[in-house]
Amino acid sequence: MSQSLVDRAALDELAGVIGTEKLARLLDRFTTSLTTAFDGADRAEADYAREAHTLVSMSGMLGCADLSQACRDFEQSAKLGGDVTARLAVLRSLRDRTVAALRDLREDTQAAR
Repeated sequence: MSQSLVDRAALDELAGVIGTEKLARLLDRFTTSLTTAFDGADRAEADYAREAHTLVSMSGMLGCADLSQACRDFEQSAKLGGDVTARLAVLRSLRDRTVAALRDLREDTQAAR
């Protein structure tokens, strides 16, 4: 798992506050919703921007700083107008790599039990 994609220290800190079981459920829900984030070719840029806005804080809280920043940057670009096609492709790629990292983390956590 890439440290830059999922910060294990941030997750450990959060687990200390909310507990490991609640964190596991939160990560599962986040991973599931992230899997389909930014899908669809026939959506307006404003729809993608709203989705990015929603993911900024959640991804940051869950130790996915790169994804959080990419969502923030995408949201700002979409608000300014112009073509966001390239940024959307980058964001989708980062989404996919982050989902893979989160799934790896989940497998590692389950194997350690």
